[in-house]
Amino acid sequence: MNLNFDLERFIREKVTRRERSLLVDDFARYDAELHARIDGRRVLVIGGAGSIGSHYIKALLRFDVAKLVVVDISENGLTELVRDLRSAGTYRMPREFVTYPVNFGDRVFAKLFAAHGPFDIVANFAAHKHVRSEKDIFSIEAMIENNVLRARGLLDLLVQAPPQHFFCVSTDKAANPVNIMGASKKLMEELILAYADVLPIKTARFANVAFSNGSLPQGWL
Repeated sequence: MNLNFDLERFIREKVTRRERSLLVDDFARYDAELHARIDGRRVLVIGGAGSIGSHYIKALLRFDVAKLVVVDISENGLTELVRDLRSAGTYRMPREFVTYPVNFGDRVFAKLFAAHGPFDIVANFAAHKHVRSEKDIFSIEAMIENNVLRARGLLDLLVQAPPQHFFCVSTDKAANPVNIMGASKKLMEELILAYADVLPIKTARFANVAFSNGSLPQGWL
């Protein structure tokens, strides 16, 4: 990857051809409400070192959160995230900020969840996201375990200490799925919505995110 390449500028000038985000006016309109819902809150982000998770964190740190715990299996990704946040000088870093290179399905995650919680906001971006991960029975088993079974383990933890907001990312491939990855995310959606009577569930289906980690456009840079 060309380290001198300005991706944000390229997207602005060549892809969207817009100097400002379409969401700028919405953020301004709901600024007071967003501050009321986010300021002073304790936040847990799972899968926070990935493309979507890290952008979520950067948007979050425009507000004054009281505590931020970030979990991701990528130790290098977490290191780059911390370096990026601290060097930018534009984010409101909370006094309590800690990262853990652990899998949210591991027993140690339950321990750190209990030690650092309860959390007001929990966002889960951890998932097998690529259809090409369907290589054989082993990769498929790992995909189902991560996208479905570990998601249930997380939900069971949250029931013990319900947050004010819980978000879990999904995919457009969950709509009438024609592959196992899409089917696993459809199962995940059905699973988390089954907890909607005890948890404040929110989810969104993301399509292919241009220039995200592992995307085809990223390989061209």
